[in-house]
Amino acid sequence: MADVKKIIERIRAHGSNVAVDAGRLIVVNREKLPEGAFEYIRQHGRQIAQFIESEGNFEERAAVIEFDGGIDRPQAEDLTSILLASTPDDCNPADWTWFVSKAAAIIDARRRAG
Repeated sequence: MADVKKIIERIRAHGSNVAVDAGRLIVVNREKLPEGAFEYIRQHGRQIAQFIESEGNFEERAAVIEFDGGIDRPQAEDLTSILLASTPDDCNPADWTWFVSKAAAIIDARRRAG
């Protein structure tokens, strides 16, 4: 499986970009990409689109937690990472759910304490 994050970094390093519009992967400034790059992007298009959408979901959740929750951005991103994480293989799902809810409660209590 390709490292999608590295693919996107390389695309952006060339002055191009990728985005998802109505479920379709769009390549912006594709003329700036080296020969063969566009075909490579097409081959990995589904993975790239999924990564971009999950990255967008992360940003949206972090922003909601930051502004509605009244906490700073680094804490909002940390909590978002926990909320979006899958249950670790060596962890009971009920224990993971408890951990995630406890982490959110601690951050919320700290915010309310001011």
